[in-house]
Amino acid sequence: MYHVAVMRLTSQMAYMAADANFFPAALPNDGYMDLTIVNADVSRLTQLKMMFGIENGTFYDMPLVSYRKVLGYRIIPKNQVDGYISIDGERVPFEPFQAEVHRGLGTVLTKSGHMYEAPGP
Repeated sequence: MYHVAVMRLTSQMAYMAADANFFPAALPNDGYMDLTIVNADVSRLTQLKMMFGIENGTFYDMPLVSYRKVLGYRIIPKNQVDGYISIDGERVPFEPFQAEVHRGLGTVLTKSGHMYEAPGP
């Protein structure tokens, strides 16, 4: 499957920031990453509206947003020499890479100290 994406985000945790429950169906122990894709044919104005949808909980109701649970993914840049890829906000080389879930190898720190708190969908 080939997608030119404006945005591809994956996570095993619901929150990207304290006030942004970006992945409401994410569970740290379900063995999957939650993958969100917004394709490149979206106008900048629509992208802004989408970002406001994160705050009010309507982002995933938008028809231009794709959401999947995946075990892993591979990114292979094609048909261009240079571009921009970032992982956790850090620029990485513009070359193929992949990510996979390794269930049970991480630890989640929470406010309560014993449970993962995030309201689901």
